[in-house]
Amino acid sequence: MINTALKNIRRSPYQALAAVSMTGLTVFVVSLFALVSLASQLILTSFETKPQVIAYLSDEHKPEDVNLLISDLTTTGLVKQSIYVSKEEALKIYKESVGNDPLLLGTVTDLGIITADVLPASVEITAKSPDNFPTIVSILERSKIVSSTPNGQKEIDFPQDVISELTAWTRAIRTAGLILAIILSINSVITIMIIISMKIASRRYEIGTMKLLGAKGAFIIKPYLIESVLYGAVGGVIGWLASYIALLYSTPFLASRFVGIIPLPVSPVIMLALLAVLVVFFSSLGLFSGLLAAVRFLKR
Repeated sequence: MINTALKNIRRSPYQALAAVSMTGLTVFVVSLFALVSLASQLILTSFETKPQVIAYLSDEHKPEDVNLLISDLTTTGLVKQSIYVSKEEALKIYKESVGNDPLLLGTVTDLGIITADVLPASVEITAKSPDNFPTIVSILERSKIVSSTPNGQKEIDFPQDVISELTAWTRAIRTAGLILAIILSINSVITIMIIISMKIASRRYEIGTMKLLGAKGAFIIKPYLIESVLYGAVGGVIGWLASYIALLYSTPFLASRFVGIIPLPVSPVIMLALLAVLVVFFSSLGLFSGLLAAVRFLKR
């Protein structure tokens, strides 16, 4: 059966090329969108696991007041973690982040003049969802130990717009990728189905003779089903290989921009798992396409 399927492919190489090209293009797009969706999810997770709301405290705050504020935040059930950062810890974080880079130091040329008294203590809150920001901020604004600016505004930092935009972009990428993958998959099914139908139709007299000799329908269509599966499998490998090459070429550009967020280069285990999923899925899609074409012809 496999030899017959390979013989059918060799007899019409251009039709085979069309089927493999369409399937390969579909796999290429699907694998790229899968990798982009994974990357966007890692970026979103990185932002969500870091402190998202920072409330700076006045110098007159007391430990019991800080504990009460953290308790109020925790009881809402909207907070993953609340951490108190003292002045000394703030100084240590500042020195580690600035280092010796004069561009980052700005007008400060000697870190020795920066002391713990200069920096404020703070409470760093990690929310369970960006939708919880308004409730968390309202609790912080009512707290007396949160410092205020000269115009009476509480000193609270929270990148609500950034995370909301990132969440919206992640959902949009997934939706667009899913729609495009469905459209291209349907085109692949139609392409393979048309090619298999043409091949079966061109051998209708041969198939008629086989049926007169007592051949069953399953025996007759099996080589065409194998051929359909080969189109899906080969197209899956080619599309995956093209996406992997594109990823490897873009890794130096991406690595410098997503350092510490996305592990680059991508692990071969992830790529091999993606290959296995794509080959199995598109082989099944090819089998379905060939089955549609063969059953339709046998009914006629």
